[in-house]
Amino acid sequence: MSLYVKICGICSNADLKQIIKLSPDAVGFIQWKKSERFVDPKIVGEWDTPEGIDRVGVFVSPTEKELAHAIQHGRFNTIQVHRIPDNWYADRDFFQGIRFWNAMKPEELYFLDSYFDFDSYVLDSYNPDTVGGTGKTCDWEKSSQLVKALKKPVILAGGLTVDNVQDAIRKVNPFGVDVSSGVEISPGKKDLKLIRKFIQTAKEFKC
Repeated sequence: MSLYVKICGICSNADLKQIIKLSPDAVGFIQWKKSERFVDPKIVGEWDTPEGIDRVGVFVSPTEKELAHAIQHGRFNTIQVHRIPDNWYADRDFFQGIRFWNAMKPEELYFLDSYFDFDSYVLDSYNPDTVGGTGKTCDWEKSSQLVKALKKPVILAGGLTVDNVQDAIRKVNPFGVDVSSGVEISPGKKDLKLIRKFIQTAKEFKC
């Protein structure tokens, strides 16, 4: 089974149409209004993706109302949640068929004891002013420890590029990788040549 690859921070339908031709496993859309990569879910909902490519909405401390609105309009099948506040909750029965990912720094081990049943974890670097796209790697050593300890899939994010993704996979052994700024010309504008090479490099890696 090849590595799961997510291309995140997509901001235009023109980019999306070209990206899906490269067959990533998932595409991500930032749903945090403070981000320079934010795209309204009603706009995302107008953009089509083929079956087999996950549509991931990326949120910061969302309420159930925000999630319901975004899922309805953006047609997301996966929700990636950053900066989870204490006692955060979403009704899994209400959101049937939706996968939930907990995005966190590898150091935030206390979230692993959360009563909310996340399907997967995304290990990312942290910047108070943005969600993802920081260009900075997270702690790969701690990430590797988490991959070994957790019984659920772990997706590695944070500062990945064509040049370092194989080294990251070798050291961390994640289920998948997530890239945004590492394949951009400028924030939100993707470099299709880099995306093609990133996907190929990640999926060709052999342990």
